[in-house]
Amino acid sequence: MAQSTKPTLKITRVSALHQLDGLVDVAAEAFIDDPLFALIVPGRHENPESYRAMWQMHLREEYGNTGTVILAARDQESGEALAFGIWGRHGTSDVARSWHGDTWNMQFTRIRSMWDVFSSLILPQRTKGFSVGDVVEVVSGLKHAETLYPAERWRLCWLAVSPKCQRTGIGRRLVQWGLDRCDEEGVPAVLESSIPAQPVYEKMGFHEIGRMPFNKGKSSQAVMLRPAEETKKEV
Repeated sequence: MAQSTKPTLKITRVSALHQLDGLVDVAAEAFIDDPLFALIVPGRHENPESYRAMWQMHLREEYGNTGTVILAARDQESGEALAFGIWGRHGTSDVARSWHGDTWNMQFTRIRSMWDVFSSLILPQRTKGFSVGDVVEVVSGLKHAETLYPAERWRLCWLAVSPKCQRTGIGRRLVQWGLDRCDEEGVPAVLESSIPAQPVYEKMGFHEIGRMPFNKGKSSQAVMLRPAEETKKEV
């Protein structure tokens, strides 16, 4: 009988900026054919360095945000990053604030991210291969999605799985981490889903509460919510 070649994965929380490096590769590979990124980065194949720089900027921005938890799944043998999930805790409750710890490293990262955004707007070579107009439209769509969400929530910001470890259940494990926090804290989980991923999220208890338009209104993604479930208490 042939042995499985699927890697054994361990999930850990990213706690240092340098740990994002491997995640850039995962994101760039996982989203290369995604319809949304095909729209906003039409030149991603011709300008892979710009496409990777965009992901590096995104991940740094997420790392610097208070309330954000970045989970990386790595091959236990090689240490290679093969998947990641990014969750963000929103709200003003005591529980929400307990997730909003800040550090000098995070503050520096936010400043660096602001510079990255600024320089990408004034230096044409930084946006080579990008459709700036579509980027602005997507940001507007995300702001619309925000209006549909309750104040207290966990949001799945990103979920990326390398083709090397698809069908291993790692994506579900990364999602389940956030759902467990939701059930513990009694708050819902929210996300914006691509069309292929929507049935998977529905199986995990999410339902559609609206649409996030893009491509000048010709396309849209589902805005989804999963209510908190009561946790089982030990007697």
